[in-house]
Amino acid sequence: MEPNGILIYAELDDNNNLKQVVTELLSKARQLKEKLWNQRVMACLIGPRINYDNIISDLGNYGADEVIVVTDDRLKIYNKEYYAKIFSDIAKKYPPRIILIGATNKGKEIASYCAMEFETGLTADCTNLDIGENHLLLSTRPTFGGQLTADILCSTFPQMATVQQNIFKPEYKEQNPTVNFHWFDLDKIEKKIEVINICKKTASTFDISSSKIIVSGGKGACKDNGFALIHELAHKLKGTVAGSRSAYEAGYITKAQQVGQTGKIVSPKLYIAVGISGANQHIEGIKNSGKIIAINKDKEAPIFKYADIGIVGDLFEIIPELIEKIDKEECNE
Repeated sequence: MEPNGILIYAELDDNNNLKQVVTELLSKARQLKEKLWNQRVMACLIGPRINYDNIISDLGNYGADEVIVVTDDRLKIYNKEYYAKIFSDIAKKYPPRIILIGATNKGKEIASYCAMEFETGLTADCTNLDIGENHLLLSTRPTFGGQLTADILCSTFPQMATVQQNIFKPEYKEQNPTVNFHWFDLDKIEKKIEVINICKKTASTFDISSSKIIVSGGKGACKDNGFALIHELAHKLKGTVAGSRSAYEAGYITKAQQVGQTGKIVSPKLYIAVGISGANQHIEGIKNSGKIIAINKDKEAPIFKYADIGIVGDLFEIIPELIEKIDKEECNE
């Protein structure tokens, strides 16, 4: 069968809610299909036996022409061997031209298994997608530590890519998808791993990908009490602390708090960049932010080209003044 259409893995979170990256990928797929003779967009939903009516509706409204559903009570707990095998078999039954998967931990596992099954290429952690020459998927991803980007064309099918969250904007447009239910005999799937129990560790930091307000520090804040001030400002604004690659390498933030092509892609309503010069790989991570405020003593810093508000000055003088102003506003309330 000739490869046709775009297949997306409709990943659910631990509470069986649709992950945001799925709606972003569906909206992008809706744009891509216009360059592929309007081939159909398919979403594969795998999970336990519950009511998925609302999720199926969302999948359609964000771009899926067809939703393929596989349910079983044994799928309540994620098991790579079940999920990867099911998704791969669905891809064989409905051979797509393109497979798009969110660059989550589960998504990366499923994508790598699927690429191996099809003996095809996989472009990971993409920051843009388009249709290039010969109607092939053109995937853009960071390279050389995020200093450059590479455009990659895959000539084997299916063409596969994983994409980080917050790269594309979800676009809602009412549409009723076709729904197909499939049953799998899980007993026939060979398992080498048995999940006995799951003990969840409470995360020490909030997931910055979902943050509405982010105060982020760069190399200029990696001295004295720079990050102490950033933490205080973030607390006053009820925001989240993040940082650049320099801040991560200096040990001031965790990898989960790093913003940029080699870290997290974020889209908060407000992003405050403190002591961040504005290298390309960092700008790629914040370009979808609502408002950007930059604080830097170097008036030539590239970050000012992208900032809605630029403050030239010493962060050790500016941030305490901002905190004082916030305190006064709270008192007046």
